[in-house]
Amino acid sequence: MANEEKKVAEQNESGRDAQSSAETENTEKQEHMIPKSRLDEVLEKNKELLEKMSAMDTASKEAEEKRLQDQEQWRELAENRQKELEALKPKASVAEEQEKSLQTYLKAQIEEIPEEMRSLIPESLTTLQKLDWLALNRSKLLKPIGPNIGAGQQGAGSGGGTAEITQTMRKGAQIFNLSEEQLKSAAIRKAEKEKVN
Repeated sequence: MANEEKKVAEQNESGRDAQSSAETENTEKQEHMIPKSRLDEVLEKNKELLEKMSAMDTASKEAEEKRLQDQEQWRELAENRQKELEALKPKASVAEEQEKSLQTYLKAQIEEIPEEMRSLIPESLTTLQKLDWLALNRSKLLKPIGPNIGAGQQGAGSGGGTAEITQTMRKGAQIFNLSEEQLKSAAIRKAEKEKVN
């Protein structure tokens, strides 16, 4: 009877140990998870870069390999392979940095689009493809700004402190990060200067 109780106690304890280790492993996996779409994008970009680099050097490398194999210079062949790998490492790190920059830029572009329109952006595209897609469809996704018809302005040209703000002025203000108030102030100064002249 005592042996049976001892076996049951050991089984319960080993079951608890297995359960706690499974929970710990599950928690660790969740902490290190990367979204699949992000991983796919990075892998696709890296794959494209590696394919391009290998396509450019393939012909010359094959000829060199054949020559070295014919001469049975395996050591030189191995050294050349190592040099190629070392040469690709900086390019891969540059590609990763560029991918991060492009993703930051893409995120900023998407944030400018109204939230209800963001679901129209295809998720299956790479970062560069999304940026191209946004460039082509941006005007369709953004809410149009109506023309300023001067509604609510009193006394045209009576010195009431208002001036027409053109689309060109808005674009210039956007480039120089000017606020709407700074833009209005500049437009008023311009209008007053034109009245004097």
